[in-house]
Amino acid sequence: MLSSIHIKDFAIIEQLDLDLQSGMTVVTGETGAGKSIMVDALSFALGARADSAVVRNGAKRAEISAVFDISKLKPVQKWLEEQMLDEEEDCILRRVINHDGRSRAFINGQPVNLTQLNELGDFLVDIHGQHEHQSLFKPQIHLQLLDRFADLTQDTSQLREISKQISTISTKLTSFKESLKDKNDRRDLLTFQLEELEKAPIDRAKDIENDHKRAANASKLLEQGQQSLMALHENDDNLASQLGRIIHIISDMQQMDQGVTNTHDLLQSALVEIEEASHELRDYIEHLDIDPAEFQQLDQELTLLHDLARKHQVTMVDLPETKQAIEQELEQLSGDEQTFDELEKELEAQQSKYHKIASKVSKERAKSAKNLEKQVVKLMKDLGLGNGVFEVALNPVDKETYKSNGLETAEFMVSTNPGQQPQPLRKVASGGELSRISLALQVINAQTIQLPTLIFDEVDVGIGGGTAEIVGKLLADLGKKAQILCVTHQAQVAAQGHQHLMVAKSQDKKSTQTELQELGTEQRVEELARMIGGVEITETIRNHARELLN
Repeated sequence: MLSSIHIKDFAIIEQLDLDLQSGMTVVTGETGAGKSIMVDALSFALGARADSAVVRNGAKRAEISAVFDISKLKPVQKWLEEQMLDEEEDCILRRVINHDGRSRAFINGQPVNLTQLNELGDFLVDIHGQHEHQSLFKPQIHLQLLDRFADLTQDTSQLREISKQISTISTKLTSFKESLKDKNDRRDLLTFQLEELEKAPIDRAKDIENDHKRAANASKLLEQGQQSLMALHENDDNLASQLGRIIHIISDMQQMDQGVTNTHDLLQSALVEIEEASHELRDYIEHLDIDPAEFQQLDQELTLLHDLARKHQVTMVDLPETKQAIEQELEQLSGDEQTFDELEKELEAQQSKYHKIASKVSKERAKSAKNLEKQVVKLMKDLGLGNGVFEVALNPVDKETYKSNGLETAEFMVSTNPGQQPQPLRKVASGGELSRISLALQVINAQTIQLPTLIFDEVDVGIGGGTAEIVGKLLADLGKKAQILCVTHQAQVAAQGHQHLMVAKSQDKKSTQTELQELGTEQRVEELARMIGGVEITETIRNHARELLN
């Protein structure tokens, strides 16, 4: 439960420190005093979006701290442990909003983001606003209220997730189908290109190019080779003979001076190299003869390789890489077909799962709708709509659309006059009737929510008299199960509170301030008397106020 709240420089509150009790706490005050400011401040402490407008005029920042007793709240303790934010039996939420609009949030003194603050707030507080009945004009809200009443939150969350997956898979399959023809054409082209490359000697491109070049220049190579061989070894004055004579001369010199020994050795090595080169050149010339048929084969292979290289816009030596790339693309196209089959199977599985959960949800909705109708009609009678009829119309949708909300929509149908057929709530209910029906739904909804603190912010607008007293009793009964904080302008409601807080506004020439104080018995009598009204607060009115309290 909410143990205390600290507010500083928020709106027209300079500073407020308030301790709260269990049961039902009512907050009253004159119109314009700022009764709802405390609720607004608490909503910011729970993660609501804020801007600089909430900072009190002239202040640097607004600060709101809320302390919750979580000693009996296992889900909250578990969440804090998972987030590594757990402390003692109390949980402290703090929000600081700067005058430039930036804000910071803290849980148990540790900085957090607004998402974390919102998540934790969902475990702690449920706020029912004074304009909540306006949302009843939207049929999609009706289904949410029914699902909450039926405790289907987890199932409907699963449905939304499955519906999202079905939509994603269906979009992918549609895209696959649209591109299937293009992929088939592409696969045929790639298969043809691959066959061409597999038949061609692309792995020997460099060797073929060299062999062709040698064969094309065989005559010239033979002529130049023979000339070189003659100069090296074959004619009368060949290089080997000349070098042999020089070595002989250097040998004579060596007899007289060992200084030419290295020169002699180098020349001797050179002679050996020339002899070896001559043997290799002679062998090359002997094998240089090219078969015309072999040359023609080389010419055809080289032409084919040039054509393929030009077709694929690469060099001949890059053709093996081109072949590998084509094989990979073909494999990917085959993989796309496999993916297509897998997606179809996954779609069928998700659709089957959807129908299973959606059917279960439909049954629970139908059963809970009847129960909700009975409870709302009972409260409508208590709230002065004795002839009221309330029905929940469940309208089926196409099963094959896999809507995120399931197999039906819901709309609340009402009749407030005898003999009148129930019609959509948005069409027939007056403002006063709508506020009462909304209040009935909120009270029923609050009974199904397992939260420690429920806040009702002027939900009793548009009612009075005995009806207001019944509302007060309903909220007081809720206060036996949870902590209730109720902002009200009805004396009959305020009298039911276990704790009574009064908001007062004071003004001077420079500023306006709001103060809040807890009222004792006699102070409550005076406040209730003011709320009951009259130009002058008489003893009769005070006695009426005492009767309400009693």
